[in-house]
Amino acid sequence: MNCKCGCKRLSACALGISLGVLSGVVMMLFALAAMKWQYAMPIINEWASVFPGFEATVKGSLFGLAWGFLEGFVFGVVLGWIYNLCLCCCSSGCCCSSSSNTVCK
Repeated sequence: MNCKCGCKRLSACALGISLGVLSGVVMMLFALAAMKWQYAMPIINEWASVFPGFEATVKGSLFGLAWGFLEGFVFGVVLGWIYNLCLCCCSSGCCCSSSSNTVCK
């Protein structure tokens, strides 16, 4: 997103979705790899203690996909919001409202 002053704002929702998909797929692949080859079992055990339902099974990998998406989405939205806040208040003094295209201060 650009505003009249040239600020390059992030879409917090798009960042959240992309990080959510990435995180979910990684957790699912780790669970499937652990199921097939016993790969990364210490990580799986740690994640299983934090995320209910996550384990080295097909069903557990689907739980991992859901938990990973949720975790990545929340992290991405918060990261995008903080980035836009820092861009607005710290960097260039440009503080364009997302709801209107106002001229910068």
